Amino acid sequence: MDGALADLCAWAATLRVSAVPPDVLEAARWQQVGLAGAAKQLAAMPSLSGRGEGAVGQVSRFLAVPFDDHLPGGRTGAGGGPAGWEAARGSLGDLLVAMVAANEVAGRVGLATTFRRAPGAVDLLVPRVAAAVVRARLAGAGASELERAVGSALGGAAGVTPSEAASGAAAAAVAAGRSEPGELGGDALPALAPPSRAWLTRHLAVGRFPGLPATTVALDALDTILGRHLRAGEKRLRLDQVERIEVRVAFGAEGADEGGGGLAAPSLGAYSLSEAMALLVAHHELTVGWLEAGASGERCADVAGVCKRVSVVHDWKLSARKALALADALGPVLGGRGRGGAIRAGLSRMKGLPDGDAVLAVLRERPLSLLTGLGRQGGLEACALESAAVWPTELKLYTTRGGWWPERRRVATGSGPDLEAAARGRFGNETAATALSTRPLDMSAREFVSELLA
Repeated sequence: MDGALADLCAWAATLRVSAVPPDVLEAARWQQVGLAGAAKQLAAMPSLSGRGEGAVGQVSRFLAVPFDDHLPGGRTGAGGGPAGWEAARGSLGDLLVAMVAANEVAGRVGLATTFRRAPGAVDLLVPRVAAAVVRARLAGAGASELERAVGSALGGAAGVTPSEAASGAAAAAVAAGRSEPGELGGDALPALAPPSRAWLTRHLAVGRFPGLPATTVALDALDTILGRHLRAGEKRLRLDQVERIEVRVAFGAEGADEGGGGLAAPSLGAYSLSEAMALLVAHHELTVGWLEAGASGERCADVAGVCKRVSVVHDWKLSARKALALADALGPVLGGRGRGGAIRAGLSRMKGLPDGDAVLAVLRERPLSLLTGLGRQGGLEACALESAAVWPTELKLYTTRGGWWPERRRVATGSGPDLEAAARGRFGNETAATALSTRPLDMSAREFVSELLA
């Protein structure tokens, strides 16, 4: 295995509670609460009831309906959470440190492999590595054993289509943290240094809606418009009042509607932005229950009609803004293969090249400043992780009365100071969530998990 990754695994194997900053440990605790709340909601869905019990069933449901968490680098909780609940041993402190180690190792692997994942693919690599780290930590693995565990998770499929993810076929490998041996290339080195200041767990996010991060940013924008309309007109916007909804997005999010191809409920509403937006307009909320087939009742036909009036359009101006933001935030990592290599890799993820007005729009964003960000050194410790998760989105909702309502968004909700509230919202039971947040670190991990999943 590459020396830098071996050093990171050795750090993860020897990490102790006393070495984890208190706010990072607290974020890991709320990660457990939020994941458990989501897992219980998904388990209660009739269409997902046949996915089985234990970690495999939980991972299968998270792949069918992405309702977990994310941090810079990817979705660690979808694999690490269920693996930790199944393998829990020792104390609550041991469980939380195992999850922190998983977030840090798997998130770094995700950042290191940013340019290797196909656009629109559902990532399997990051949750698989997270599960491997959690299981190794809770089994008391030493540095070499944890290194082998991570190596066994690196090979195999890095990503699959939404329909393949929804089938649950990959759930067993993700839950076990195993596929086949693999390696990371030399361009991964800038991402792999153990944290001193740059703790990825600190930037964990729990979105309000089921769906991938880019989708939930657009849904946040639509929800804001619906609330604004309600306050202005003192009544909710109806489905038949929606003429059309135009969503302009940056690269990486333009396939949000393509994800609906070949999918059925409940995965359709989780992966297709147009379906999710139609459901949100219909119900002015979007809990996982509304994703079930027929849940909208007599309004199903109207929901389908609005779905057809949603357009998701790639906007080169927004792509330029996203690229500049990523270069500023993650340049010392993304520039690992050289500035030219990073730019070529980024362009390869887009469809075609800008022309006409799009070229002028891109030039107004001063794209050459990309070179400055990508040329910075210092690895992950030199990155501005608080600005790493950006999804520039512009939304306009046109009504049948001839007016339109705009909203712009860049980031998903539920991170930083909002993480606790988002996790409590997922969990649902305020009293139980408060009790879980105060359980002592020397409490039995198994007792905590039993209480968490009760």
